[in-house]
Amino acid sequence: MNKEIEKKFLLRTLPTGITKGTKILQGYFSVGNPEVRVRAKGEKFFLTRKGGEGFVREEEEYEISKEVFEILWSLTENARIEKTRYEIIGEDGLIWEIDEFQTTLTEGLFLAEVELPDESVVPEIPPSIAEVIERDVTTDGMYKNKNLASSGVLVGE
Repeated sequence: MNKEIEKKFLLRTLPTGITKGTKILQGYFSVGNPEVRVRAKGEKFFLTRKGGEGFVREEEEYEISKEVFEILWSLTENARIEKTRYEIIGEDGLIWEIDEFQTTLTEGLFLAEVELPDESVVPEIPPSIAEVIERDVTTDGMYKNKNLASSGVLVGE
């Protein structure tokens, strides 16, 4: 089992200058702890289990076939999100993932995430992201993808 050490930020809008995103579909079987999801990211498909809360979590991810994805996807009808993911590489070499949500309950929502190599690393926020950060939502459960998939969020709240 791998550790996922991640910071997450709510953005007011999409940062300027980013293009060429990747479409992502995610559906959840379990939104409890652990959460279990299936994901289509471009032409690749994954089954993922995540456990824990907050800044450091446990994660297991397995690549699956398109056929298995389609079977499992059909079981996630009430807990799905659709988003476009863009990437920005910071000057410190960390990869920032910017998600633009398209699901009805999340439309107009923008989140930035950065995965850290260990808990002591303080990421250097790229200027284009810093300009549009609303606040740090790393520990705010409302902005977890599993909760967005099942409940959505009121954009602008």
